[in-house]
Amino acid sequence: MNRARFQPQLQIFVCANERAAGSSLGSGCGDRGAVVFAEMKRSVLARGLASSVWVTETKCLGVCPQEGCAIALSHGGGVFERVTVNDARAFVSNLEGPRSC
Repeated sequence: MNRARFQPQLQIFVCANERAAGSSLGSGCGDRGAVVFAEMKRSVLARGLASSVWVTETKCLGVCPQEGCAIALSHGGGVFERVTVNDARAFVSNLEGPRSC
């Protein structure tokens, strides 16, 4: 096994998990997560942060909000719920500029 050459300063995992209707765990983040993922990805690219901030669409993060979606940040940055498109824009706009890895 080799360590990858490129490492992000931050990796953002965005839940887009979908569960079957009537699941006791709720419906998951589904389309709400897909929309937040697309906006985070767009915002990161627009700010030129793609080499240092990776945005990854994922399945269940263990938090199933009724509104918005769940995201988790690498390096112990925490898990957030009820994240909306506006939150995604604000979050990315507060990130620092490009840094070398």
